[in-house]
Amino acid sequence: MRGFTAIPIVAFSLIAVGCSSDSGGNASDSTSTTIPAATTTTAAAAATTTTAAAATTTTAAAATTTTAEPSFVETTDLVYMTIGDAELLVDVYTPVGDGPWPVVVAFHGIDSDGKDGDDTATLAEAAVAEGLVVFAPSWIVWRPPIPPVPVPLVTFREWTDAASCAVAFAQQNAPDFGGDPANTIVYGFSAGAGVGLAASMDANEDPIPGCSTDSPPAPVTGAVLGDGEYWLHSENFDPAFEADPAAMQAELAALMDPASWPTDLDAKFHLWVADDGTSPRAIDDPSDPSGWFALRDPDGSIQRDLERLDQFDDGTVTFIDAGQLLELRLSEAGIEVTMDEYPGGHTPLNKVAELVAYLKTAAR
Repeated sequence: MRGFTAIPIVAFSLIAVGCSSDSGGNASDSTSTTIPAATTTTAAAAATTTTAAAATTTTAAAATTTTAEPSFVETTDLVYMTIGDAELLVDVYTPVGDGPWPVVVAFHGIDSDGKDGDDTATLAEAAVAEGLVVFAPSWIVWRPPIPPVPVPLVTFREWTDAASCAVAFAQQNAPDFGGDPANTIVYGFSAGAGVGLAASMDANEDPIPGCSTDSPPAPVTGAVLGDGEYWLHSENFDPAFEADPAAMQAELAALMDPASWPTDLDAKFHLWVADDGTSPRAIDDPSDPSGWFALRDPDGSIQRDLERLDQFDDGTVTFIDAGQLLELRLSEAGIEVTMDEYPGGHTPLNKVAELVAYLKTAAR
């Protein structure tokens, strides 16, 4: 998934996460361009964190009456990729103490206004408390206004390249934060689960345009992916499939065709889905070559696998079907995988402890 043409893009809502963040991946949020210029904050348990100026470090415990030891260090606004005139930023959460720690690259969902969802902040703070270094990148370039527009091919390629770059950047810089780059786990929720899968399955060895490192990502140790759209079944991708079916089918194959996956992938995957069946879509006539289903399934393999899973005859597909399809293909490719259904709808925030446990299990 290389060689995109960088153009200004407009981000949009795929799934309403129900939370928002001001990070947004917007270059105006920070003037930081190198690791030394980043803002570093030492957070303390049960203490109010204070924000330092660039290139300074503060200890939250000093700003309060608590004597609690610092629990983690947060380094913000590192530039990991440049797309056009926009800088994509990553925050790093580091445990206090000696590593090497397993490394998590956590991909956020998309909020209802098209911005980064802030679901990763809660996850990262829980994970760092359990001895994991967390890189939390903003992977979307967005500029207001943000209408609910479809996803063009170039935007999808920018997303997946940004995800691969974030993993490569984390692996290259992990030792500076006490992390072990050979022990990398990808986390993703909603739209972030899709780009997390793309990064996990990136077998391309070419440099990533605009990435702050020339190295491609090394194979990951595992992935924890939740309620994701792994075969791009929603209406948001219809125009791209209609405009360039061959290109989009190649993008989908990189996600879901085991023949396209890295041959040296030795990883543990854990998938989860919300049991309310997020984002249902009616199946049109699979025999119509111009229909949305056939454009995503030119060889009929998706239909055959959904039929094997008894998920085709109900006439709709949801994120549950997408998760079961990915689980089936991972398993049959010899990759260790488990999947759970959770109540509570399309959110990771009611299962943070479980997700952190999955991350720890995926670590070597």
